[in-house]
Amino acid sequence: MSDIILSTRTFPPAGTQDISIIYGVSCLSSNFFKDTKATIRNLTVGGELNDYAKMIEYGINLAKERLISEAGKINADGVYGVQIANPQVAGGAAEIIIYGTAFKFV
Repeated sequence: MSDIILSTRTFPPAGTQDISIIYGVSCLSSNFFKDTKATIRNLTVGGELNDYAKMIEYGINLAKERLISEAGKINADGVYGVQIANPQVAGGAAEIIIYGTAFKFV
């Protein structure tokens, strides 16, 4: 579904009809060893927590793929008003929700 158009615009593209609000979700957990490594780094030398950064990047890409898949299921041409949210539902987890309004060209 790579031909789905994604946009952060808050207004629908000209010549389109809204279909539905859709979303893609991912929820990933780290593991004990990565958490321990991150805690030690945080308490000592500081710096970027690469394992967490990779986990969040993977989570964003997974949620985006799921959003695009949902758009494809309803034969949408694109999604506008795309937003990313990351609510905290569990400690040590990365929760990503990507949502927007699916549209179809008329």
